[in-house]
Amino acid sequence: MLALVIFLLSNRLPVSVGFWPLDVAVSLPFGAVVLAGLLLGFVVGLLAHLPKRISASRRANRAEKRVAELEGKLAATPSNTIR
Repeated sequence: MLALVIFLLSNRLPVSVGFWPLDVAVSLPFGAVVLAGLLLGFVVGLLAHLPKRISASRRANRAEKRVAELEGKLAATPSNTIR
């Protein structure tokens, strides 16, 4: 957190940021522009990874249920001891 605050305070010079389809330009501090870009990249990466994470979680839940079912069947069967 301290490094972030130092970075933002060290990069307060304004830069012009334009938005391509619109003919709009805004002057923002350079540190804020970099921070916004990092946050946007993080959110996009998280959203790109989310479907795989949800799928893996569902597969794990199904596997756990199957293991519990098989363990229940194994416990219910009489055990044959091997000599």
